[in-house]
Amino acid sequence: MDIIQRNFYRLIRAGAFDLHEIVEPMSAFKWNKLRHLALMHGVSIPVWQGIQKCKNQFFFHLPEELWKQWEEPSRGMANKVMELEEDEFLRADLLTNPVLNHKLQNILDDEHSDVATRKLLLSLVCLTRHILNEGLPVRQLVELGTFIRKESPRIDYRLLQQWLKKLKIEQIAQLEGALLVDLFHFEEIEIPFLQEKKNKDVELVAQELTEFTNTRARDFYFSQESGEIFVHTSNGSAMLGHIRRSAKYFRYFPSEIVTNFFRTFTHSLSHIEE
Repeated sequence: MDIIQRNFYRLIRAGAFDLHEIVEPMSAFKWNKLRHLALMHGVSIPVWQGIQKCKNQFFFHLPEELWKQWEEPSRGMANKVMELEEDEFLRADLLTNPVLNHKLQNILDDEHSDVATRKLLLSLVCLTRHILNEGLPVRQLVELGTFIRKESPRIDYRLLQQWLKKLKIEQIAQLEGALLVDLFHFEEIEIPFLQEKKNKDVELVAQELTEFTNTRARDFYFSQESGEIFVHTSNGSAMLGHIRRSAKYFRYFPSEIVTNFFRTFTHSLSHIEE
């Protein structure tokens, strides 16, 4: 990680998880890049809270002109992103595999099971959808860590493990737990569903987080103008990125990767004129 990424995660850990972090000195240019990174990932609030906590450190120096840019405009942007994400991903068809989604809905509809455990499962599934379609937005991972810290005493981890196995989501849940340990310095004991002590892919995945451009799978589609023979794609980089992610995470969740890719691809074809 470069210095911008290191300070980015330090400020999140300080602001969201109340850890003591030492921020490295940066130029105004790098501070501005960090601000855009926070806005892009929808975590400007915890980063701002981290800045407030670390601002009295000897080597901390945020240029005067950047202080105002970090306040209300950033918070408003973060809230707007949060509303859009909830509207898009907290919907009925959380998994594209019909068999697994039917099992998921049965679990979520079971009023006799623990509410906190169902919420944790839902968070893991929603984070999985982000991984498959976008990469890994940092905000969802922060929310997952915050929920675990707050609700862990009320979560039935034995039941959660049964659900993860039933939904074949165990491997990608392991990756999500390992990211909490690697990026936000969670203790392994805090994540009872984490079985693998060290995931070799975590550092690579974490590095890719900074390349996230907020481009969703739905941002590419095929079109054919009237009178033309050739079919065009609206966003070739988004399509190629989706293909790469599908290949990269195939071993983590193969039963969902295949249906997710073809559903996205089929949806993109709907824009072609008949």
